[in-house]
Amino acid sequence: MRRYQLTINGKTYTVDITELSSDRFAVQLDGREFEVQLSESGEVSEIAPRAAPLPVAQPAAPATPMAPPPPAALPPAVATGDNLIRAPMPGTILQIVAQPGAKVKRGQPIIVLEAMKMNNSIGAPRDGVVAAILVKTGQSVGYGEPLAQLAEG
Repeated sequence: MRRYQLTINGKTYTVDITELSSDRFAVQLDGREFEVQLSESGEVSEIAPRAAPLPVAQPAAPATPMAPPPPAALPPAVATGDNLIRAPMPGTILQIVAQPGAKVKRGQPIIVLEAMKMNNSIGAPRDGVVAAILVKTGQSVGYGEPLAQLAEG
């Protein structure tokens, strides 16, 4: 995922963009998430609003990247109403960082997922307690597959 800070008509917005495939992206804008498709002409068209929002974002325009995240680090993973943290991409579980019962802060690593020969840290989408880890080291996971569950805490 990439995070950009944009200024449009004097107002600054944060935009989070996650690549779903070579031409499809999840874009969080103003607290809402959209799935968009990039056409060959370079134009972006909205496919449909997505059900679960990603962490923080707002409108898009010519982008100026903010300070880059640490290498191969991802922002907090998407949590749904059932408090599941889902895989932001297909890959293999390399490491379980936080164990059940551990208190975590938003963005704190919970799982390391290898995808396309890169290690990606999957962080907590909010403060809470790790209720369950639903995967094992070495397990292959698909996009959106549940990795862990958070509880209030």
